[in-house]
Amino acid sequence: MAELSLTELREIMRQSTGEDEAHDPADAGAMTFEDLGYDSLAVLETVNRIERTYGVKLPEEELSEIRTPDGLLVFVNERLRAAA
Repeated sequence: MAELSLTELREIMRQSTGEDEAHDPADAGAMTFEDLGYDSLAVLETVNRIERTYGVKLPEEELSEIRTPDGLLVFVNERLRAAA
């Protein structure tokens, strides 16, 4: 069963913004996407990359409530476990 790690999520987020070095403090997982400098398009690109890479569908209506990388990580891994 595939599972998305925080390290993998951070890398996908960096790729989604097109930046080599993203602001990545130790507590980045708990910070909001907005506080990390990610706008809605960057978050959408992150979600699209996760869907393509992990072969999982992430419903937009449920994603709208997720505000942090930690929340996204939990959400994605729940979907991956359910699909296994």
